[in-house]
Amino acid sequence: MEKLIYLTTNKFKMEEANLFFKSKYGFDLEIMDPSFEIPEIQAKNCADVVKFSVKYAAEKLGYPVLKSDSGLYIECLGGLPGPYNAYFDKQIGVEKFLKLIKNEENRNARLEHTYGYCAPGEEPIVFSGGSLGTISYESKGNPELGRWHDMFFIPECENRTLCEIREQNPEYEATFYGTAADDFAKWYIEKNNNKTFKIGGIK
Repeated sequence: MEKLIYLTTNKFKMEEANLFFKSKYGFDLEIMDPSFEIPEIQAKNCADVVKFSVKYAAEKLGYPVLKSDSGLYIECLGGLPGPYNAYFDKQIGVEKFLKLIKNEENRNARLEHTYGYCAPGEEPIVFSGGSLGTISYESKGNPELGRWHDMFFIPECENRTLCEIREQNPEYEATFYGTAADDFAKWYIEKNNNKTFKIGGIK
C-alpha cells in the first residue's frame, strides 16, 4: 500500500487516527507535523479548508496526504465559529466563548467532521459527516479527552457533552462525528486494491 501521510499537530488526533485506522482497517499512517506552513484560506466550511490543505501539502511533499478537520456551526452566531474552531479556542478559549452566548435562547448547532485526501497531481476528495445538537451553558467533562467544542456540544437525544460521553463510552461518542473516517478508509482500501479505480467508481 502507498505511503500515506497524515498531517496534524494535535496529539489527540494523532492517537485517535492511528488507533482507528490500524485496529479497524489494518493500515498505518505516517504522522507528520509539516515543517512548512499551510496557508489558511477563508472558507465557509471545513470541506473547502481541508480540500485546499491536502492539495497544497501533497504537491509540496510529493506523497499522498490525509488531513482531518472539524467545525461547529452555531445558529445564534450566524454559523460561527464554523471552520475556525482552532482560532476561536486559541483566542478566547471555552469559558469566554460560552459567556458570549450565555443569554442566547437559540442554542442549536451543527457539528461537521471531514477527512480530505489528495495524491500529487490529482484532485482532492473529501468525506464529510457530523451531527446536530445544542450548546450547553457551561463546559462539562475532561478537557484532556477531546477537542474544545467537545466540552460544550450536546448531541441530539443526549443530555451530556461529547467529553462526558467519551469518558464513559468512546465508541458511542465517535458516532456523533459521522462516518467520514469509515467512508475514507473503505474508499482508500478499494483504491489500493484496484489500480484502475477512479473517483466515483468509474473504471
